[in-house]
Amino acid sequence: MGRTFETFDELPSQKDNKFLPPLADFKTDFLQRVTVEAQLPYSEFAGNLHKSENDSRKYRLIRLPNGITAMVIHDSTASKACAALDVNVGSLADPPELQGLAHFCEHLLFMGTKKYPKENDYNAYLSAHGGYSNAYTDLEDTCYYFEVTYDALEGALDRFSQFFIDPLFTEDCTDREVRAVDSEHKKNIQSDMWRQYQVEKELSSPDHPFSMFATGNFETLSGAAKEMGIDLRERLLEFHARHYSADIMKLVILGRDSLDQLTEWTVAKFSSIQSKGMTKPLFKGHPLTPNEMGKLIRIQSIRQQRTLDLTFSLPDVKPYYPSKPTRYLGSLVGHEGKGSILSLLKKRGWATSLVSGRSPTSAEGFDMFKVTVNLTEPGIMHYKDVIRMIFAFIQLLLKEKPQKWFQDELRRVGDIEYQFMEKNDAVMLASNLATTMQNRYLPPGELLPDVLVLRDFNEELGKWIQDFLNPNNVRILLASQSFDIPLDCVEKYYEIKYRVDPIPEDLMNDLHGSLFFEELHIPAPNCFIPEDLEVKNKDRAKEPMQAPTLLKLRQGLELWHKQDDRFFLPRGDIRILIETPKAYESPLNSILSQLFVMILRDSLVEVTYDAQVAGLGFDIRECTDGMFIHIDGFNDRLPKLLKILVEALRHHAVDDTQFEVYSRELRKRLDNVRHAEPYSHVQSNTHFLNQAIMWRYTDKLKVLDLVTKERLQSFIDTLFEMTRVQMLVMGNFAEKEALDIADMVIETLDSKALPDYARCISRAILHNPGRYIHQERIPDSGNLNSGVEVSIYTGMSDNKRERVLLDLTSLILQEPFFDQLRTKEQLGYITYSTDRKYDGGHMALRLLVQSESNPAYVSQRIGLFMREFRQRLVELTQEQYDRYANSLRVNREEKLKNLTEETNRFWRQISSGYYEFDKIDCDMKMLKTISKEDLVVYWDKYVNPETAPAHISLAVAIWSTKIFQPDDDDLAQYPEIIVALHGCLRRDGASSLSLADINRFATSIHGDDDSKALEKLIDMYKKSVSDSSAPEVEKTIENIKKQGSYVQTALEMVVKANVSTAARSMPANMAKQPCNGTNGVTSNCSTSPHQHSANGASTMNGTDNSDIKSLIRDLGSLKNIGIIETPDKAWVFKEASTFKATLRQSGVPIPTRPLVPKYN
Repeated sequence: MGRTFETFDELPSQKDNKFLPPLADFKTDFLQRVTVEAQLPYSEFAGNLHKSENDSRKYRLIRLPNGITAMVIHDSTASKACAALDVNVGSLADPPELQGLAHFCEHLLFMGTKKYPKENDYNAYLSAHGGYSNAYTDLEDTCYYFEVTYDALEGALDRFSQFFIDPLFTEDCTDREVRAVDSEHKKNIQSDMWRQYQVEKELSSPDHPFSMFATGNFETLSGAAKEMGIDLRERLLEFHARHYSADIMKLVILGRDSLDQLTEWTVAKFSSIQSKGMTKPLFKGHPLTPNEMGKLIRIQSIRQQRTLDLTFSLPDVKPYYPSKPTRYLGSLVGHEGKGSILSLLKKRGWATSLVSGRSPTSAEGFDMFKVTVNLTEPGIMHYKDVIRMIFAFIQLLLKEKPQKWFQDELRRVGDIEYQFMEKNDAVMLASNLATTMQNRYLPPGELLPDVLVLRDFNEELGKWIQDFLNPNNVRILLASQSFDIPLDCVEKYYEIKYRVDPIPEDLMNDLHGSLFFEELHIPAPNCFIPEDLEVKNKDRAKEPMQAPTLLKLRQGLELWHKQDDRFFLPRGDIRILIETPKAYESPLNSILSQLFVMILRDSLVEVTYDAQVAGLGFDIRECTDGMFIHIDGFNDRLPKLLKILVEALRHHAVDDTQFEVYSRELRKRLDNVRHAEPYSHVQSNTHFLNQAIMWRYTDKLKVLDLVTKERLQSFIDTLFEMTRVQMLVMGNFAEKEALDIADMVIETLDSKALPDYARCISRAILHNPGRYIHQERIPDSGNLNSGVEVSIYTGMSDNKRERVLLDLTSLILQEPFFDQLRTKEQLGYITYSTDRKYDGGHMALRLLVQSESNPAYVSQRIGLFMREFRQRLVELTQEQYDRYANSLRVNREEKLKNLTEETNRFWRQISSGYYEFDKIDCDMKMLKTISKEDLVVYWDKYVNPETAPAHISLAVAIWSTKIFQPDDDDLAQYPEIIVALHGCLRRDGASSLSLADINRFATSIHGDDDSKALEKLIDMYKKSVSDSSAPEVEKTIENIKKQGSYVQTALEMVVKANVSTAARSMPANMAKQPCNGTNGVTSNCSTSPHQHSANGASTMNGTDNSDIKSLIRDLGSLKNIGIIETPDKAWVFKEASTFKATLRQSGVPIPTRPLVPKYN
């Protein structure tokens, strides 16, 4: 690697740079202070922070004696408090021999401190107070942040600060967390984004640390340390001691407490962080030197994609914050209106999108500018012509010189956005601001407005930056699934095939010549920049209305309205659902709707791009009910934009080029779904099995060949013949304006009213009592991971008391579930629990893990956790319960921060059909009636199969093709715990053992303890191989013997459960012994899959047996349609649609209030 420099000024790229401003002054205007209580010293910025005039928060910028710069923020209405600390060191500081060390440090930092040694103390505290934490490692930053209820901030800060003062990095945590880093990397192996990024890094200058592998994995950390004979933990401690210095830390704390109190805590808790001088390493040169430029790189992608990426080397542009020259360049090159590069490419049918701007993969001392184009099939064949068009536009910019009027437009939009800035998520504000504060050129008064505000126009600087966009300073990358020439290189960590060639001579000659396309020109002025910014509602004294007003309700129209009485900004938000049953009545119609929306967006982009630049947002998408439109932003131009959208929706004619491009694009998107992560597949399958109407990507692919241009046009022409419009108009709109907008939509659609009886309202699936598991192979053969999601159904969603009980239970469950399965057992990087309420149907606890382990083992571990968790509820103290209840209350009563949040809340109630606008108040009143004992009663009623009168669970498992999956005969013969142990043995290399071997072994260890059983297992394995002294056999035995190995954990479960009693051939007198179900939850095997109460009366959701006998058929008949009954008395099915067809559907949600419109 290149040598480091002590000061930034020594960087070669910054010497003799006449545009380089001086470093920001953080001494002048800072006055010495002492805290009120402890009388501790600090300094405070006395100048103007230039906060937005609409920002109600109060800010104070301070400096601690150890060099930390901190921003404390008082928000009097905040329900949540938060903090973010950015350390100005990242993966560029990794030692070459231990790549990924900075990322590994980020993982381990949260695992206990000297003051709080318990490894999950921090996360347990946050979880008990309605909070969470996270962190990320970038090239030159590692940012840590958390959120917590406002009244628990001090305790969180005390724990948080200790990570930077005295972390433990215990050996046990170090060994385990390497697996988490490795799991995170393996999660990314099939991601084209990560793959392309790593190839770009590998092909950068080998003398620059940018070329290293930033994520790290087991081999680059534990493996490398073992090979070199060094202690990984010691190197980690050295890394932290060297780089985690107060001097390069920036801190942001936001809370409801006063600025003085926040300052008191900041100074008291963070001044002890050691100051070690400026420890951020800076590296010589640029990752992209002349040796790396002038190259054409071809990369094989996993997904169907055709991407062209042009990368230009730039000097560091962060110092030029007043004019932000790359924002100007990116806005012009990436423009999508008439005369743009993208407009021309679309007319040729060569591209579907283009983005450009400063690359996020930049750091102090170097920058990059990227132009990325998503090509069509013809487009990649004409990639040279695409590049010629891009350079033709760049030549046009150079010829025209920097356009001051265009920069003035950008500045005007930025000024308006900042002046009328909405309050956004506090954690996002804190983490972004902490990172922004690391720009050592940014003066104190520019920290807050920097994201949005442009200060000046520097033509000479702009021209200097533009000049870097030249043919000698570009690297070209093409990504596709296939090329017509062999790819002769393989990247080390992702095994990516690629090829590097010089840019073709003919293309390079053209780029150096004069290029001209008459269709290309500088964009016209933006007609969507708002002019009328007056706020219509002047009355700020009244309390905000808690619900919108129903203005009209008639056949074909439902109109709701609420004028802004909370935020008083010139903004609006309009949601429109155009119900048309034809849109989703079949898989074919659903893809016709999807294709229509894709083409429609393409047709509108030349108009809507300017609207989006001017602060307006829009979305058009197909849904199960029809078509959904959402527009928001400054209200002045919103009706104009909406009229354009609805007219295009109603009167669109498809041209040949659009159809060819987007029918191929649709096929590509549908095909690419198979490359989604396993957790995404299990979520989708779970959703499919709980929603009555849903077409899967496989359903759509089967009928895709039926799509023709003529069929699509006929579909569009008849799609809106009969409609029902459901609309919510919010924000700076008077009542008459809302009525006018509704009239415009109805007149433009020109549809007949859809009768209520013809509406296609989404319904939920109602599952029968029992334990069910859906299994399938992941369609991506290259993915190492499998996934499991267990849903345990916990009552009906319209039960107000039980929905609050579910919220509380889910809140209490989250941190212990993550701590046990993710932190302690390291099952997989993606591990979480949550809940789901299906409108009109069940509620469910959902438990998800993505793992390299086989799904049977994961399911067993989830089940064991759930069995043991009941005792946690029993032992919950009143003090602990009160904390959780308070966290739930604070979460639910969190103040609305902006118009979008308010509109989301109302639209959720309108679209659900419940119209329960007072839901939060109802829930909070119900919460007061609930005790900690009620949680155990609720758990036993639904979750605990030993006591639940009608226990219902559904496990969805996606099996990686890299692991053995039992066939139907295996599932019918062997309990899941046998499959789990067998899978763990195969993972550690013991592939010579069969399921029958493991089942016989389980019978043979009756009465043995864990150590004796392990001894017998290893002996059995040795006998199963031809040469027990072979190195690979010894390695397998070593893996099995490792403390805490998956095999030992599975074996402990086998010993404990004595699974021989659960085998299919068990004697009759053993049939009533407990056994482990598919989701690992113990149940009584003597019953049918739907459970019975003590008096023999089967119940479901609290109803009497007589009510459900007619609803539940003998589940034994499921065998007739290929569904397998396991020895665990669970039902396993492969084809989800076949099983789903046997189930009932819920009714339509019933409104919780009468719907009486203001006008007829």
